[in-house]
Amino acid sequence: MTVYVETDFLLALAKDTDWLQESAEAALDEHEVETSAFSYLELVLARERYEFDYVPLVANLLELVPVRDEEEKQVVLKAVNYYDEGMTPFDAFHAATAETRRLDVLSSEKDYENIEVSRVPLEPTDEQEE
Repeated sequence: MTVYVETDFLLALAKDTDWLQESAEAALDEHEVETSAFSYLELVLARERYEFDYVPLVANLLELVPVRDEEEKQVVLKAVNYYDEGMTPFDAFHAATAETRRLDVLSSEKDYENIEVSRVPLEPTDEQEE
């Protein structure tokens, strides 16, 4: 039986010690598990509190706790790299989603211009202001 797990499960596996760690490890033996990119986004957000070495952590966790499909896996892996390069967690996941789906992103966020995503400016152009 496949069960959906959320961030407390990932944190239990990721942290050096956690009161749920033993239960999470046992669940890996008992169940097929999967999660979503949202759980990995939350893990990246928690990273500052727990000071994870998140790039290898996420890659390793994706093997234990996969996401639904290869496309979603690519979103997570790309997002972690964008975050590592300095984007905010949310912008990193938005950029990775747009890139993986081969879409342009309509945004005022200039960080998208430094990656493999085409940005369609949301802010008014000089022509629109006249």
